[in-house]
Amino acid sequence: MVDIDSETLFNGAAAALTTIAVLFFVFNVEWGYSPVSKVLLALAFLAGVFAITQRTEDRQLTFLGYASLVISLVGLLFYLVNTFAGDDVVAVVGLLVLAVALFVLRTRFDDRNHLLTAERATTLLGVLVVVAAVVLVADVATGGLAYELQPQSQVEVAQSPRGDLRVASVVVTNPTPLPERVETPDYAVCAAGDWSEFRRPSEPGRERPPVRANLNVQDGYNEHVMSFGSKTYPVTLYLDAANVSGETFSVRRTDACPDDATGEPYLAIFESSSDRPYMRPV
Repeated sequence: MVDIDSETLFNGAAAALTTIAVLFFVFNVEWGYSPVSKVLLALAFLAGVFAITQRTEDRQLTFLGYASLVISLVGLLFYLVNTFAGDDVVAVVGLLVLAVALFVLRTRFDDRNHLLTAERATTLLGVLVVVAAVVLVADVATGGLAYELQPQSQVEVAQSPRGDLRVASVVVTNPTPLPERVETPDYAVCAAGDWSEFRRPSEPGRERPPVRANLNVQDGYNEHVMSFGSKTYPVTLYLDAANVSGETFSVRRTDACPDDATGEPYLAIFESSSDRPYMRPV
């Protein structure tokens, strides 16, 4: 039976908690800024762990610190591959490069299993902290992505009114030098004006169902816009109404769903805090 003393327990717990904290931060914490600043913050923290391993004379702590660093770096590699849409080949190449780097570093151990002197490790920590701080400040100060909704003037309903009808586009512009994640605002649509002739027939004992409309911004998953770049995403319409095949409706940008239920029927697009379908019982 392995004799585990209090020192071993605390060293192991510190290494485990360090690894869990880094991986949880990278993969689970919602980050409203660039993934580059997120990775640099994680690297600055890991540089602190590395500095500890280079200053201590405790071989066990050094070993467990290295284990935490290797696991965390592998996690960061997969995060970067997943974030920037890298395929399996990129992941494999990255792992092989990391493996080669570990073999090379292994040959540089001194008699205490250290890679750098305490002073150089501290300098490395200081450099990464400064770089992470500068990038984070620049990331926050530049304000992130800009979103512009560009509705079409009108939309023609084809044979299937419940099909995906393109009614607008969202242009996402990145004015910053860092890649930023796309998180489009919640856009909504409602059927404004008089839609009485387009309501579906009612069932016995029930009122006629309202006209329902909903928008879908097809921005994919985990999309990013690179530095000083832009992307355009289509906005499609779901329309639950009757007798609209072949009809053409105007599309207007509004501040909210209009209250008017008279006049020419049209589609009002606006920014909303709710993604529920809007219904017009007129």
